[in-house]
Amino acid sequence: MIPIRLLKKIELGPRQMTFGFDDSNAIDLDFVYSFIEKECRTQGPVPLHCLIEAQHLISRIPEPQDILQAVFWLAEELKIHLYVVDHPVSPFQAKQTLLKNVDSTIDIVINQPVDENRFARAKDTAETFLPSLPRDSDQYTFSRAVANELESWHTRLTAYRDHAGQPNLPGKSLINNCIVLMDRLLEQKDSHAIILALVKYQSKIPELAGNVQMLSDFYTHKCSFWITFAEQMEDFKQNMEMIRDNKQIHSIYRKLKGILNHSHPFAQVEKAEQLLPELKEFHNRIEQEKTERLRKACLEQTDKMIRKLSALFDTFDAEDEYRNNTLHELRALNKKIGSRRDMDEIKTLFNDAKDLFVDIIETM
Repeated sequence: MIPIRLLKKIELGPRQMTFGFDDSNAIDLDFVYSFIEKECRTQGPVPLHCLIEAQHLISRIPEPQDILQAVFWLAEELKIHLYVVDHPVSPFQAKQTLLKNVDSTIDIVINQPVDENRFARAKDTAETFLPSLPRDSDQYTFSRAVANELESWHTRLTAYRDHAGQPNLPGKSLINNCIVLMDRLLEQKDSHAIILALVKYQSKIPELAGNVQMLSDFYTHKCSFWITFAEQMEDFKQNMEMIRDNKQIHSIYRKLKGILNHSHPFAQVEKAEQLLPELKEFHNRIEQEKTERLRKACLEQTDKMIRKLSALFDTFDAEDEYRNNTLHELRALNKKIGSRRDMDEIKTLFNDAKDLFVDIIETM
C-alpha cells in the first residue's frame, strides 16, 4: 500500500527541465528505468507498490517519493506504461485510481514493442493453444495471456512430474522435455521477450500444446485407472500357466503388457480399458476355482479333526462341558472357512484350526 501523502505529492505532466542549473536533487530516471527493465524481463509486470518498497533502490534513491515520481515521469515520456487489471491507463488515471483506493494494483511494463510482422506470427502461433484470445489484443495484453497460460502449464507439469517418478507411472522424460521448452519460453517475461520466444519456437509449440493436453488428460482422468491396471497385471502373473494355455486370453495379456511397458502409452489407455475386463474376468474365475478347491480341502481336514476329537473324547470319557466347548470352537472355525471368499483368510482360519487341534491333543 502506498501512503496517501506520497500520492498527493506526485507531479503530473512532463517534468520541468533544469538545463543543468539546479540538478543537485535531480532524480536518476535512467537508473529507475534500468531497474524496472530488469525486473520486467525476469518477473513480468512490476507492481508499483513493490517497486516503492524495493530495497535495491534505497542506496541510490533514498526517498520513496522520488521513486514514485520517477515512475510517473517515465510514464509521461512513454518509456514505460501503467496498467490496471490488464488495461493501460494514463499517469493521471493511475493517480486517481490510487487516491480512490490505495490497495489498487498498478502494474508497470516497459515499452519495447516488436515489429508487426513478428507480432502477427506470434499471434498465429498462440492461436494453436489460445484460440479465444482476441486478434486485436495489444502486445502487452497478448503477452500476459500467453505467459499466464505457459506458467499454468509449467505448474501442472511440475506436479505431474512428482507422480511420474512413482513406479509404473509413465511420462517422466516427456514431462521433463516439455518443462525445458517452457523454461526457454519463459526465460524472460516482458512482452517483447515473450513474443520473440513464440516466433523462435513456433515450430515446437503446437507439439508442446498437444503434449500438455495429453499429459493433463492422463493425470487428471486416467491416472487412477493406470495404477489399478499395473497392480492387476502384477496379480495376473500368478496364473500365467493358465493364461498361456488360453490362446485368446494370452493374446489379450500380451497386448496389455505391451501398453503397460510402453514409454508413451497415453494414446493406448482407452484400448487398455477395453481389454482389461476380459482378462480380469478370466483371472477372477481361476482365483474362484482355486479358492473353492482350497476351501473344500480345508473343510475336509477340519471335519477329520472334529471326528477324531469326538472319537478321542469318547475314548477318554471327557467331561461334557469341556467336550462341547472344544468342539464348538473348532466347528465355529470350520463354519467361517465355509463362508470366506478370500484365500488368505481361509488359510489363516485353517491354521488356527490346526493349532487348536494340536493344543487339545497335547493336553489330553
